[in-house]
Amino acid sequence: MTQLGYIAILVLWACSTALAVSCGNIENGRVKPGSFFHRRKRTFECNAGYIAENDNNRIECTSSGWSPVPRCILQVCPHPPDIDLAEIVSGEKAEYQEGDVVHYRCYPGYTLAGPERITCSGEKWTPPPKCLAPCIITRQQLETKKLLLSNGRRRTVLIQSDQTMEFLCGEHSDLKIPYFVKCVDGHMDLPTCISGTGEKCGRPPTIENGDITTLSLKEYAFGSSVEYRCQHYYIIEGERKSYCYNGIWTNEPVCLEPCVITQEDMRSHNIDLKWASAQKLYVSHGDFVEFKCRSSLLPNSSNNYRVQCNVGQIPYPQCT
Repeated sequence: MTQLGYIAILVLWACSTALAVSCGNIENGRVKPGSFFHRRKRTFECNAGYIAENDNNRIECTSSGWSPVPRCILQVCPHPPDIDLAEIVSGEKAEYQEGDVVHYRCYPGYTLAGPERITCSGEKWTPPPKCLAPCIITRQQLETKKLLLSNGRRRTVLIQSDQTMEFLCGEHSDLKIPYFVKCVDGHMDLPTCISGTGEKCGRPPTIENGDITTLSLKEYAFGSSVEYRCQHYYIIEGERKSYCYNGIWTNEPVCLEPCVITQEDMRSHNIDLKWASAQKLYVSHGDFVEFKCRSSLLPNSSNNYRVQCNVGQIPYPQCT
């Protein structure tokens, strides 16, 4: 920096300081150094945890003081959101200020999905968690479906969400589809045990943007299976395994396309990535990405800046 530039900054700082002295200090805030936009008019900024009343931070130093009177009010959040099948175990209070944290806990048997703690930030709470329900498999369900548990017996069991259980087939059944089943928030599709003619199958079907994990054979016995995988960044949808059943392969999975975020796309919407910097970014189907406006541009209040990739498509926000 040149000596002249340094002197200019000192002059701006001195002018702002002089105005603050003549018009008085701002409680829980300060005049922004160098914030000259018209004669004696200035802008001010509030301290951390405070916000300008009515979002108005432009003031003028007059003979009778600041006009309008600058006010920095405490940022507060509403009561933390009520989470079904959960309770707040710490941090509960009558009023919540910027930076306050509350801690949730799910009821016994339920699985917490998301953060245990949420924070008061910018007069709202960070995203809350969810409590996922377990799955209950009864003895009667197992008998009806001719299924056995992995130990070869039948009894009522409870499986927590996101956990996987292996099943076996019972009497007079040759094949189960699929072998392993996952509990998803209280829902679990039990496998199906079948018996058939024993007819063999030819080569398994190919899938776009994916492959089978083993070498493909010319012929497969009844009940055989192959497992599929997707290319990098692609998300598999459906059962990973396909089974040979009476000469026909059961439904194969599909590979869902990722989203490709480029500098050109972001430049056309006047946005940047909030948490990363890259010339090109791949986002898998179902994942979220957060943007921010480019410098000096304002967000459009109708836009959501945290968006989700959906089969190769992403709804870019726009800044103006």
